Amino acid sequence: MPLRTTCRQTTVYRLEGGRELAECLLSSTEGVEYDAPIEVGDIIGHLIVGTRLSERPTWSVHVESLTGYRIDMPGSQPYAVLLLPVGDWTYALTWGSGYQLIEDELIDQAFGLLFGIRRLNAERIGSVFSAALDASARSTLTSLPGGSDLGGFGIEPYGEVVTRVSGPAALDGLTYEAETHRFHQIRAGNSLSVPLPNSPGSLLRDLNALTTIVDEPDEHSALRVLAQVRRVDKSNRPLIEQLEGALARALGGDQVAGPFGLAWPSVVTRDVEAAGSFRIEQFGRGGPVVFTPDDDLTVLTNRFASIDQARRVKVLRNGRVFVCADDEGVEETGLVTPLRKWFAFETSIDGAKYCYHQGDWYRIGDGYLEQIRSQVAELLTRRADLTFPLWVPTGKRDDEHRYCELVAKQPGYVCLDRNLARTPFHPRFELCDVVGPSDELVHIKWLGRSTAASHLYTQASTAAWSLREEPEALQQLNAKVSEIDSERLRTEPSGIVLAIAGRTWDVDQLFTMSQIGLLRLERESRHLRTKLTFAEIPFMTKSEAKRTRTAA
Repeated sequence: MPLRTTCRQTTVYRLEGGRELAECLLSSTEGVEYDAPIEVGDIIGHLIVGTRLSERPTWSVHVESLTGYRIDMPGSQPYAVLLLPVGDWTYALTWGSGYQLIEDELIDQAFGLLFGIRRLNAERIGSVFSAALDASARSTLTSLPGGSDLGGFGIEPYGEVVTRVSGPAALDGLTYEAETHRFHQIRAGNSLSVPLPNSPGSLLRDLNALTTIVDEPDEHSALRVLAQVRRVDKSNRPLIEQLEGALARALGGDQVAGPFGLAWPSVVTRDVEAAGSFRIEQFGRGGPVVFTPDDDLTVLTNRFASIDQARRVKVLRNGRVFVCADDEGVEETGLVTPLRKWFAFETSIDGAKYCYHQGDWYRIGDGYLEQIRSQVAELLTRRADLTFPLWVPTGKRDDEHRYCELVAKQPGYVCLDRNLARTPFHPRFELCDVVGPSDELVHIKWLGRSTAASHLYTQASTAAWSLREEPEALQQLNAKVSEIDSERLRTEPSGIVLAIAGRTWDVDQLFTMSQIGLLRLERESRHLRTKLTFAEIPFMTKSEAKRTRTAA
């Protein structure tokens, strides 16, 4: 027997308050039936109602091309949005496709999730949508029909942002709970799907209750971990302006603004090794800028420094990076990425840590940050017992490959740099740069002080997973090693070694997001039963090497 309730499931957004209600909506003239202020209870809201019409469905062209039968089936998408000012906020109730009319910049992105943290049954979560904070930018939607706690969803304890959850929730303080005394299935993310009453007075009381619930402390919630890493709300313009001001100074080379450096976007991580250069278009008045993987960060900060500070972030948003096969930035590979995704930056405001990653801002909880640093510092004490010759940069495009070949001149070492493997899941990847004397998979990188290490972690993770889960990968590894050293016995890798030059393995020299990525890699390694260790390569700085070459 269905429950008797005056409530109906409704999607509600919380928007920045203190402005004209009509300004909260994108302009629309398509099929608008009503668009005006309206009285709801004892307040004045704003209602827009309409229908989006289409003469024929988009897929009809495909059907017609296959069969010759013309489809003339007009369609319609009715919508409604009701805006209500409640306290310091504006609530937007949406029906149909009405959510598409809301101004995204004004949405409180954390609203629904904050409600869910406080009211969802933590032992019966139904689905979780999450996104990784590493170079992969992987997004995952996991559903468990029977419900589970967070442990059942395989959520990474580090470096994973949960953006939406669903499940049964206690709705104490809302009309639905008073009428039914039952839990109810909700969906919580940047919006909240929750049953709301059909009478104006009860609705306004429920909206006030939502504000009260979201403001409750969360220290007793088993889901409070979901709020430790959060995207910064775009509607918080004062904070965004402060963060972008600090970023603008860092773009121009101001080292006081905070740690700043290059971070390869997820889509180019696998192509960096083969790329000869990167060409940036729409990058100020000086025309395109070409830089190579070996160039110093100043190639980019010098251009930003020539741009007025107030315009730098806008230029950052507009810039486009073309991946090129040659050193001159001419032979495009076809891959184009936004410039805003190429930088990592960190700063602190009012004692809180903020990170710019993949073009978005994140706030890292204080206790969470200290926990990360402590675990990374301990992890970095695991050192590999390997020997490396001095790395003297040659200034050549294949500098890293030359060094790997130098390492392989030592007894027991085999160079596999640029010797690509191919499997069904990974059509093109490096198993490692060098195989060590005890079958270690050694991944070698020159990391300048202003370069994030995420792409190194991605390379190591891909190889470790493939070697453990894809038989073809291990077969190819043994075949490649045997081809170079026929007397070497076939065996499985003994572990992963991350070996770097250009700087040392020091937690203070790692971006926060790089620290998070390292902990995720360590967790993956344990899951794959692979030991992760670290090595520091003795090196000559690039400037010292250049002076030596010039003197010679």
